[in-house]
Amino acid sequence: MSTTFRPDGDITLNKSINQLGILVLDGSGSMEAPAPGNVTIAKAVEGSLIEMFNRFNVSKKKQNFSFACIKFDNTVSVTLEPVEFDLNTLMNTNFDPREGRQIDGGTFTNLALEQAKEMAEKFLQNPPEPGIPHRVLILLLSDGQSHEPQKTLEISKEIKNNLDIEIACAYFGTVGNNDPDAQTLLKEVASNATKFTTVYDGEALRNFFVASLSASAGMSKSDIA
Repeated sequence: MSTTFRPDGDITLNKSINQLGILVLDGSGSMEAPAPGNVTIAKAVEGSLIEMFNRFNVSKKKQNFSFACIKFDNTVSVTLEPVEFDLNTLMNTNFDPREGRQIDGGTFTNLALEQAKEMAEKFLQNPPEPGIPHRVLILLLSDGQSHEPQKTLEISKEIKNNLDIEIACAYFGTVGNNDPDAQTLLKEVASNATKFTTVYDGEALRNFFVASLSASAGMSKSDIA
């Protein structure tokens, strides 16, 4: 990989891969439940993503990553189309999963994964920078069971048939009040055992997402944060 010397004396490594991270965020009504730090789960998720982007911003590998965002409850919204890492763009995007969602919306994970599949395939079929590898990691965050678990499993299997797409799943739990069926489903949706975890706060979520993104791009977590 070649290097570029910037006028300020810093060194930036040129791109070796374009790794798209598609954030798929559960915006159902249960995301209003409390989380550590006197915030809702939704706000804990938003805070963890902002901190994650700040950490990416100081990494010399940040130019290898792109991001997109999909939110869901009964319906699905693409709130950020795939974009190369740019802190200003990301900081001007609302990553609160509940923003614009229904008061008591449900958890139709299958619909969100269908949208993520379409986005991932479009990214891979029309690569922004031909000549370097392009990969996609779908980062699914939920705090509950899908209303259509069988459909969710079916679409996840279709996604994983493409070896350039992986799925990482985080279940945002509450100590003493977790949903084992939801956890089991997300484990099956994930690409492998290392791509599933249960988190209880925003810091753990951020750490999992960073580790998953770096591993999918063939890097170590220390390359990012």
